[in-house]
Amino acid sequence: MSFAELLRPSSLRARLLATFIAGMLVSAVMVTVTVVLLLNPFSKHMLQSGIKDHTEAVATHIAFDDTGAPIGVDEREIGGWVFTGLGKEVILRILDAQGGVAYPKDSGALPLAPDEGNFNPHVEAFAFVRDGVDLHAATVPIEHGGKRWYVQLAVSDRLVLQMRRSVGLSALTQGLAATCALFLVIFLIATHLTLRMALEPLRVASEAASSITPRTLHTRLDSEAQPREIRPLVQAFNQALDRLEQGYQTQQEFLAHAAHELKTPLALIRAQIELGPKDGHHTAVLRDVDLMARQVQQLLLLAEVSELQSFRIEAHDPRPTVQDVFEFMARVAERRGVYLAVRVADDVNHWHADRGALFTLLKNLLENAIQHSPEGGVIALEVTATGFSITDQGPGVPAEDLPFIFDRFWRGRDRQHVGAGLGLAICKEIASAHGWRLSAAPASPGLRLAAFIGP
Repeated sequence: MSFAELLRPSSLRARLLATFIAGMLVSAVMVTVTVVLLLNPFSKHMLQSGIKDHTEAVATHIAFDDTGAPIGVDEREIGGWVFTGLGKEVILRILDAQGGVAYPKDSGALPLAPDEGNFNPHVEAFAFVRDGVDLHAATVPIEHGGKRWYVQLAVSDRLVLQMRRSVGLSALTQGLAATCALFLVIFLIATHLTLRMALEPLRVASEAASSITPRTLHTRLDSEAQPREIRPLVQAFNQALDRLEQGYQTQQEFLAHAAHELKTPLALIRAQIELGPKDGHHTAVLRDVDLMARQVQQLLLLAEVSELQSFRIEAHDPRPTVQDVFEFMARVAERRGVYLAVRVADDVNHWHADRGALFTLLKNLLENAIQHSPEGGVIALEVTATGFSITDQGPGVPAEDLPFIFDRFWRGRDRQHVGAGLGLAICKEIASAHGWRLSAAPASPGLRLAAFIGP
């Protein structure tokens, strides 16, 4: 596996989330680089385009004396030190209607004009250079006491740029970082919740698909509940289930029909052998015919228990069924020289089961235990409120073979008794139809088969 495959997210949600995060990080980097590269040009542009607005704001706070002459700005609104303390960086001029400087009153003050030329009241915003310093300025007319005055404000580029580098850029960087971090956290939470809601139909479909068993092959996934892009996949899955269900039904029908068709010929063969001459092979042939008949009967039973509609599951007391099975199998055990022992707990109440299927399940398990028990052995049947167990005293099953004993037609390597290997497979089908768990474990000695009927 390559390094790229190791880093590749495994789930669709992780892939979408990783894609969104990568897009956000790339966008954040691009925005940061763009801001850094365009900060100075943008600052100059904003200063040039906004100087008139700044001048108009200052013009609203011009202070006048009792004679109506301007004396500067209103100290309660704007600190006068801004214009007197910053020297060449911030310049304020108040001109009369003829362009004469009314503020400041020192004789060296000159009107602000483009390229240090003559004052032109019609030029609202302009740039000029004074003493090697680039400045942006604007002229705004005001009326006071029936007279027209012109307020001029100039701000140097280097002051604005320096302030933005030392204070503004740092604050901007910190603001961008904090904003990006906060946005990323909110984005991750919102995206996680959104993806969870968006992928909920896929999760429901996945759970529904995982619950489909050979007994529920008729179940189909709802393609209309899925996003448009996923519907073809769900529809293809449903079509695959259609083909699988049809094949399974064909297999079950063939099994049942074949077994049914074999019963009559076997009965006729047995009758002919019994009516024929009694030679040395008579007994062996009858035993083989009986074995084939038993296998055919088990095939029919296996086909029957594989269909869920064959069961009528209802609540009933299992103790009468347990007693019937015990009495029926006691005669078989007696012929083999094996003893049966049964113990039913006092708290056994009602089980949800099919009576006939429960009888078959217990009978097959007891029959299997009898076949493997030595003469004089004891088989213990224990029934509790949550299930039952059957323990024999036979040779047991090797640990490596335990996972296979419920498979169809499986037979142990040292198995000596007759049979086709279908008895425990039938038990497994019955238990699965009831939702029970059938397990096998070694005993000391022998084998313990248990069924748990709890949820």
